Amino acid sequence: MGLFDKILNPFGDNNDKMNRHVHQNISKEYKDLSKESQKVTPITPSDLLLFCRNIAGEQIQTHMYILNNCKWVRAEYTYPTFDSMNFMYKSSIFSVIIDILDEHGQSYLPEEFVKRQLYASRTYNLIPCKFPVVVKDPHEPKAEEIRPLHDGWNLYNTDSGEEIIPEQIATNSLVEMSDWELHNFAIHFVINYLIVKKRKILSWQDTLEIDPQIWFLDGQGNKCWLLVRCSGEGEVQKPEKMNEIIRRCFKNDGYFAGITLEPKDKETDKLYRGFDVKVSFVGFEKIHTAL
Repeated sequence: MGLFDKILNPFGDNNDKMNRHVHQNISKEYKDLSKESQKVTPITPSDLLLFCRNIAGEQIQTHMYILNNCKWVRAEYTYPTFDSMNFMYKSSIFSVIIDILDEHGQSYLPEEFVKRQLYASRTYNLIPCKFPVVVKDPHEPKAEEIRPLHDGWNLYNTDSGEEIIPEQIATNSLVEMSDWELHNFAIHFVINYLIVKKRKILSWQDTLEIDPQIWFLDGQGNKCWLLVRCSGEGEVQKPEKMNEIIRRCFKNDGYFAGITLEPKDKETDKLYRGFDVKVSFVGFEKIHTAL
């Protein structure tokens, strides 16, 4: 298991899994996961996609270590989502999707995945990237016949196809955090809180339009769902569609976590990428008891 895999992706040794199971799972590659958002247990993507994803994560992380002020924003596997992983260097965030190519250069990346990433990148001020991985025969893949297209960052602009080298295009300018970044930050804060409380995380996702954000086991081992919302000031508002969410998840207890995020720098009222954030959080509010 590689370093990226050990730190962020507890999927086990994917080299062994590739050789044992990839043939029976190949039909699941690049399955559209967005329609499965209500399931408690996340869908396991194909072994091929996980294997390629870990190749990308390890290669990107090797270059991140060389740079200062370079860190993952989301490296974990989640669903539904608009990319495979994303990281920040200076004040720029790079959104990365895995592009599986056969030996002839034919891409297996669905167009809807590209559109989803490009839309998110425009909306949240991200740099859309592809990380191409060559698989000699995607229908009968073998671990030893899978490799990144190139050494180095191996990142290409999803829209234009131009090579992306983060050191050359990342900005030092002040960039205000987008709604998705604030949402992601708040969710990670709550996840860390649950871990401290020794609660098991079943699944989580940071897509703004999808609820709930987290499924976990409470102290009695019961499956529970959790809504996370954040605000820059004042009381954090619950979603307007609360009754609809409860109706969909009525079989399990539900909780609400309201997070207030403020800049630690008192000279500004804006939250900028890379700057320290003051977090206010009073704990969970129970909003539904299962019958």
